[in-house]
Amino acid sequence: MTPRAILWASTLATVAAAAACGGGGKTTTGTAASGSGGGAATTGTAGGTATGGATTTSSSGGSAAGGADAGVDAGRNLSTDPALFFGASRCAEANVQLCEDFETGVLDTSTWTVNGDTPVIDGIHAARGSKALHITKTGNGASYIRESKTFPAVADTYYGRMFAWFDKIPTTASMTYAHWTFVAASGTGVQGEIRLSGQLQNGLNHFGVGTDSGSSDGGTGDWTNSDDDPKGNPMAVPTGSWVCIEWMHKGDTNETRFWWDATEHPSLYTSATMHGGNTNPYDLPQFTSVWMGWQEYQTSTEPFEMWIDEIAIDKDRIGCVL
Repeated sequence: MTPRAILWASTLATVAAAAACGGGGKTTTGTAASGSGGGAATTGTAGGTATGGATTTSSSGGSAAGGADAGVDAGRNLSTDPALFFGASRCAEANVQLCEDFETGVLDTSTWTVNGDTPVIDGIHAARGSKALHITKTGNGASYIRESKTFPAVADTYYGRMFAWFDKIPTTASMTYAHWTFVAASGTGVQGEIRLSGQLQNGLNHFGVGTDSGSSDGGTGDWTNSDDDPKGNPMAVPTGSWVCIEWMHKGDTNETRFWWDATEHPSLYTSATMHGGNTNPYDLPQFTSVWMGWQEYQTSTEPFEMWIDEIAIDKDRIGCVL
């Protein structure tokens, strides 16, 4: 069964000053929209052996999809059943604009550039097939891969999907607060990054969305909304298991959406007027690139570690089964 469109409430996020993250300014937590939903941490682990499926990049034509659950129009399985998520690589048959399964064992430098510490590809954990991108970083800083092949996007709109295994994330052992990012897109017209991130607050890490463009007149502030689905009882970011993360960046209408294991989290929906931070409109850039990996902003000596697998980018919603 496919999810239905969610009617968004027009409540503005609660603003609360917190520690600086990224380029200064403020970080806030709050609920950007009301609605039902809620995701559970994935309990399945990757199974099966690799069946080939090297990285493929294939163009899919047509106009950009808009509105809720546009992937339905692409005839895709948007099931929330984790039993359907794992197994062999599916990149070869995905028919998306970009699919990366890391099964060649070598990072394709014609598609990806590295920022910060260089990740490796190994077989310690894999959501699909036998290999995944392994990121380790001691202390604050970055280690991620960036692509620009799929941009510019039609109607400045794209959907992303990736599997993530968080092994070591910020803990209260050395920090009372931390802000970290694992996906960020940027472009022209608006400064800074549009982020999928996490925050350690009150002893727990929760997923978040937001931006860092400082206090630029052409920007949208520096803030992060934290997950609040299910309402008042959000799940903490799990460690030691795979999660499927999807996102939408819809630049033509300045909207973003977030799915965890194919279940949308309405608290992480944003629009030009429904967001955290200052009163500037939350305008999205003309996207030119997106990165996946790790960046942590607060001073730390902790080791951080994660794996990423089966990254996909397309003009329609992708889901966790494809």
